[in-house]
Amino acid sequence: MSDESCLLIADIKENKKSGDKFKAVGLLATAKLKKDKNDKPYWDLTIMDASGTLNAKAWSDSKWWDARCGEKKFLTLDELAEMDCISKQPVGIFGVVSKFKQKLQYHVNQVYLLDSDKYPPESFVEKSPVPVEQMETDFWEIVGECGDPIQTFLLQLFSGSLWEQFKIAPAAVKNHHAYVHGLLEHTLDVTKSARSIGVSYLKKGLKIDMDVLTAGALLHDIGKLEAYSIDLIPQITLQGAVIDHIPLGYSIFMEHAKKYALDEETALAIGHIIISHHGKKEYGSPVLPSSPEALIVSAADELDFLIYCWDAASPTDDLALSEYNGLAQRRFWKS
Repeated sequence: MSDESCLLIADIKENKKSGDKFKAVGLLATAKLKKDKNDKPYWDLTIMDASGTLNAKAWSDSKWWDARCGEKKFLTLDELAEMDCISKQPVGIFGVVSKFKQKLQYHVNQVYLLDSDKYPPESFVEKSPVPVEQMETDFWEIVGECGDPIQTFLLQLFSGSLWEQFKIAPAAVKNHHAYVHGLLEHTLDVTKSARSIGVSYLKKGLKIDMDVLTAGALLHDIGKLEAYSIDLIPQITLQGAVIDHIPLGYSIFMEHAKKYALDEETALAIGHIIISHHGKKEYGSPVLPSSPEALIVSAADELDFLIYCWDAASPTDDLALSEYNGLAQRRFWKS
């Protein structure tokens, strides 16, 4: 297929309305064969490029073509099912936008499997919009503003292979910062917000331990290093599925606190931030935040999630309201 007039995923989601057609080239991140209510097969697809991710459906009448060898060959459903894996393949798609129950849906009419040499899969991997070099600089400047023993502890913990893993890792499989460098971006946003809030309360005379607050913010999602992995696309690990990132993060932190002899009082204060940062037990926190530092980090974490959801949402009606976001429990106003 010709690359002319192909759109980025972000352009499709932001600018295309119901009834509009679209054409794009991206990475087929996932492809799941399902049955509709009439027992007809269809494909539930996730297509991504460097600008974002599109969830779409290819119904039973959609056409699939193998164009990897330069000439397109029609693929039957049986042939697709017999292929080892059609996900993580570069694809070209033709589709149309529709609306169902006030939600925009993306229907793919034609899918072309493309040559990986001409369209390298890694070129479609979504990354943080913030340059990683800038985020690294910001991270180490924040660490440098801490006093000991916390500064030395953070320098020891965020070293070697753990730092290399941390700066690449996603913050989620979907919903927010689910891309390369996403964990670093989210961590910095939470930490900067938390520190600003902490300073405002310090000026009021409240007793806020800024070093504990900073360390807790930088470490609040450290468990995601074991909860998620990334191989072109973010994926949940077995540990992430059956244990979750909060207890995993507390375990990682306590292991390093003992390894680097962090004093028990400081370790308890930081550990409480990590274990309580989701704010409510129904959100996955084993305990509720009960120190000012933990309350601030929890609020900053929730705010960053909601701001990300608002930014990623698109208006679907004349009131400029987005589709209902189940996790955020609201529609977003995109005036």
